Amino acid sequence: MGLTRQDIVRTGLRLLNDVGLNGLTLRLIAQELGVKAPALYWHVKNKQELLDEMATLMYADAMPGRVPEGLGERGSLELASRGLRRMMLAYRDGAKVFSGTFLTDDSLLGDNPFQGRVDAGLAPHLAGRALFTVYSYVVGFTIEEQAVYPIPGERDPRYDTTPTAWVFDEDVEGRFSDGLTMVLDGVFGWLDDKVVS
Repeated sequence: MGLTRQDIVRTGLRLLNDVGLNGLTLRLIAQELGVKAPALYWHVKNKQELLDEMATLMYADAMPGRVPEGLGERGSLELASRGLRRMMLAYRDGAKVFSGTFLTDDSLLGDNPFQGRVDAGLAPHLAGRALFTVYSYVVGFTIEEQAVYPIPGERDPRYDTTPTAWVFDEDVEGRFSDGLTMVLDGVFGWLDDKVVS
């Protein structure tokens, strides 16, 4: 059976944990698959297209089943935020891979958690801004988290001696949860102030 796009993407994700984003190259993936690098270009044009496919596969693999009923907008958004962070943490440099990429499968995008408000008259672009703000917090936090812990469980000692070391205390879960609460409080307060006709 011939080489497939899926083979390339899965190999890229596997190698990511070994070499990190900076070390991941199409040549390395080709070597791992036992082919010459030009064979990969039939399936992916360049590294950015590879990263788009890797991010899409990361997201598809981590997609939860049905969201439990009764969570409401805030509960659903919090659950999704925690799931997004877990997905990125499953891979070395996972947040860097996921940020700035283009999901290639539209079916993964899911429902708008603010659809009820949009149906009630909230401008869709305002719902989009609210969602993007939460998304940006989760991705940004995780990029910074993976800078402090470049290899899971191994803290970069440089962060222990900086004048702002107190910002990077070891209670990462607490920092994420507190930050998420602050962002969600702000988002929902902002949305509540919008006139819904």
